Amino acid sequence: MVSVRMIVRLAAILASAGVAASLATTSIAVPPNYRVDVIGAGLNGFDMSEAGTIVGRSLDAQQIGRAFVAPRGGPVEILPLPAPWISSDAYAIAPTGVIVGAVSSSTIASVGSRAAAWYPSAKGYSFVLLPPIAGDTHSAAFGVNSLGDIVGGSGGLGLGSYPRAARFTPKGATLLGGIGTPVDVNEDRIVVSGNQLLDLDTMTVTTIPLPPGNWQGFVAVDFSNAGNICGYILGFSGCSTFPMRYLPGVGWQSVGGCATTTSANSINDLGDVTASVQSTSSWVSFIGEDPVSPGALIAPSEGSWLIVGVGAINNRREMLAIGRPSGQTTNQLLRLRPYRAADLDDDGAVNALDLAILLGAWGEFGGIADIDLDGIVGAQDLAALLAEWS
Repeated sequence: MVSVRMIVRLAAILASAGVAASLATTSIAVPPNYRVDVIGAGLNGFDMSEAGTIVGRSLDAQQIGRAFVAPRGGPVEILPLPAPWISSDAYAIAPTGVIVGAVSSSTIASVGSRAAAWYPSAKGYSFVLLPPIAGDTHSAAFGVNSLGDIVGGSGGLGLGSYPRAARFTPKGATLLGGIGTPVDVNEDRIVVSGNQLLDLDTMTVTTIPLPPGNWQGFVAVDFSNAGNICGYILGFSGCSTFPMRYLPGVGWQSVGGCATTTSANSINDLGDVTASVQSTSSWVSFIGEDPVSPGALIAPSEGSWLIVGVGAINNRREMLAIGRPSGQTTNQLLRLRPYRAADLDDDGAVNALDLAILLGAWGEFGGIADIDLDGIVGAQDLAALLAEWS
C-alpha cells in the first residue's frame, strides 16, 4: 500500500521532473510478447475473469469431468459436488466470483445436465442446484454477471441442446421469450443469443441485421460488457462457417477465412478476438491489427511452445490456451499474459504496488524498476509506469 509519505514524494518528483501523465490513459497497442503460466494437464478452460481466474472442466484418471477454478497465482481447486451428482462443468465466472455451469449423474456434465452455481465465501464455494423451467428435466447455465443474473437453456434431452431460453435463480427459472438459448449476459443486463439481444430491464428484444450476403444465421459464442459479440456466421457452401465479430457503431467484421468448423471464440471490450479452425489452427485478431498466431507472441525467454488452441481473452489481453513445450506430447492448459515492463511485481496489473517498488528504488542504478533501461531509476521510468497504469 502506498503511504502518504510516498504520495508526497511522488508529487515532488512530478513537479521537479515536469512529468505530465494521466492515470486514465491506457495504451491498447498490441503487446510485444507474452509470458506463459502453466495451469496444468487434463484441464479444459471455459472462461477467464478480468482478474485472471480460470474456470472449466478437469478430467480425472477415470475420465470423469469435474468443474474447477484456478485463481491467478493459486492452485487448481475442484468445486464441491454433492451426491447424487457425479460430474460437473464450470462455464462462466462473474466479476463477483460466482461460477455457473452444469452437473450430471453421467461422467460428463454436458450429458443429462442440470444447471448449477457455485457461490464463493470465506470458507470456500457453496453449491446450489438451479431448477429448470417447470416441466423440463434438463438445463445448463452459460452466463452470469455481477448483478446475479444467470442465463442459459432449459428443456431438451440433456445432450447439450436446450430449446428454451431461461433466467435461473436458486428458487426457480423464468422463460425468456423471443430469443434462442443465451450464451452470455453482460453487466448492462443484456442477454445475447445469436444476433439477438434481450434487455432484462425492459424485456425488449433487438435483432442485429446480418451483413450483406446469403446467410443461414449467426451463432454467438461470446459477448462483452461493451456490447461486442463474436462467433460464426453460417453460409450454404462446403466452406460454410465464417468467424465474425460485431462491434456496436462499427458493424460486422470478418476475423478469418471460412471453413467447415471455424469460429471466433472470445471477445473483450477492446474488440480483440480469439479464433480457431477446429483441430487445425488458432489465432488472435487484435483490434486494428492483422491476425497473429498466439505462439508467435510468446517471449523467447519463455522457451519454445506449440499452441494448439486458444479461448477466452480478457481486457488485459490475457488469453486461455492449450499447448505444450516443443518436443513434449502432453497438452496443458495455459494462461498467456502480456509482458509489461511496468508490471514490476508481475501480478498482471500496473498499480500502486508497482509504484511503491519504483519509488523505493528511486535513484538506484539498474534493476527491475529501470523500465526504460537507461541505467538509472528516474523520472522517465515513472512516466512509463503511469502511462501503463491499469
